[in-house]
Amino acid sequence: MNKLTYALMFFIVCIVYGCYYDNEEELYGVEECVTDNVTYVENIWPIIAANCAITDCHVPGTGEIVFQSYADVKDAVDNFDLRERVVVIKDMPLDATLSACDIEKIDIWLSAGAVNN
Repeated sequence: MNKLTYALMFFIVCIVYGCYYDNEEELYGVEECVTDNVTYVENIWPIIAANCAITDCHVPGTGEIVFQSYADVKDAVDNFDLRERVVVIKDMPLDATLSACDIEKIDIWLSAGAVNN
């Protein structure tokens, strides 16, 4: 065989292996979203602390609503329609996307009255 044939075979092999597609759900399974007994302390505050109460967002000195305590978060729930921004529109947080599980936990917590538990 000539060089052109080898080059063509090499190209085809590269294409076939380069187009290999792994489905993450098939490889690793779907992470179960546990929404039993969603609480502010165990579930909601960690989401807020990791995604909202961070530099340049909801901390003192930014001019934004501050999330440093339950009272701050509850004020946002009561006065600034946190559900609309996080659960419905999903435009918060600005620099990240919450997982579907985190959004579901927030929605459940809000539906339960956004209690400090």
